[in-house]
Amino acid sequence: MAWDWIESASVPDGELALYRQGDMFMIRANGLELMNGFGHQSETALGQMAVKIAQDREPHILIGGLGLGYTLAAAADALQGRGRITVAELSPQVIDWFDRFVGPTVLPQRPAGLVLVPGDIGAFIRRADVGPFDAIVLDVDNGPEALVAPDNARLYSADGLHAFAAKLAPGGVILLWSAFEAPDFVALAEQAGFIVTRATLAAVRRADLLHYAYVLKLAARRS
Repeated sequence: MAWDWIESASVPDGELALYRQGDMFMIRANGLELMNGFGHQSETALGQMAVKIAQDREPHILIGGLGLGYTLAAAADALQGRGRITVAELSPQVIDWFDRFVGPTVLPQRPAGLVLVPGDIGAFIRRADVGPFDAIVLDVDNGPEALVAPDNARLYSADGLHAFAAKLAPGGVILLWSAFEAPDFVALAEQAGFIVTRATLAAVRRADLLHYAYVLKLAARRS
């Protein structure tokens, strides 16, 4: 079955386009597929993990990257009306498509504590009026390297990781989704004072294709 084009939008780096096939959606950037609803198992697992490891009974979870909303939907379902979720999404067009097209299918019942914030999560996390968060979920690129925007590289630097850690509640964690193993990132994070563990997430339609979640905790708070 072919994908049906719904709408396109100009962005600073080119063009985004939204497609639909039945009740599934796909987003392309400059003609290249970014994500589609047929392969969201690992995003669902990531959202569930964020709630599971959050230590507060009423956690506040920050998700960086909305995409098609499967990480958000899984976290909302796991919370069962508890806590709050904030989503920072770089592209206002992606938020608009979620509001008008994708959301009614992926997240029919929106939680009362959901806030969608347009803008760069790196700038958002440095605002004085945000946080603390019990879990910060980064699903911005395909892993700890800049893909969607060149400036995203700073998110995965020591300075970027400490900016996120500064907005964690006591016992809070950073979760990073990745489509690949990232030993160089692990080494960088450990040198920056983080304890890093890796979990293998559900395969996406292929037994040989694995996705991962990197879990980061500060070994000790800096004074």
